[in-house]
Amino acid sequence: MENSVYSMEILYSGKYESWEFEDRQKRDAFYAKVAGQFASQKVSAQEEDVEDTQIVQLSSNNLKIKDDGKYDQDTSYQWFEYDIFSKMLDFINKEYDKIE
Repeated sequence: MENSVYSMEILYSGKYESWEFEDRQKRDAFYAKVAGQFASQKVSAQEEDVEDTQIVQLSSNNLKIKDDGKYDQDTSYQWFEYDIFSKMLDFINKEYDKIE
């Protein structure tokens, strides 16, 4: 039996928080809500050599664990200005508690 995990993470300068969702649709909708809330602080140029102290990375992760122990994973992410980490974290925690 395959098992899937749908999660969303934020990462900033070694700080990491993660939330799990029961299905992909709820996670995708929540991810879009968070990204939309902070759209004005989005960093459009995602350069490979950017220091993690300069950005907050918001990511959605799909992990499918197969019967044989192997897994498929795909992740999408967006970057935001580093100084919104606390605001984003507070917003996510508050809104996550409202999910049915």
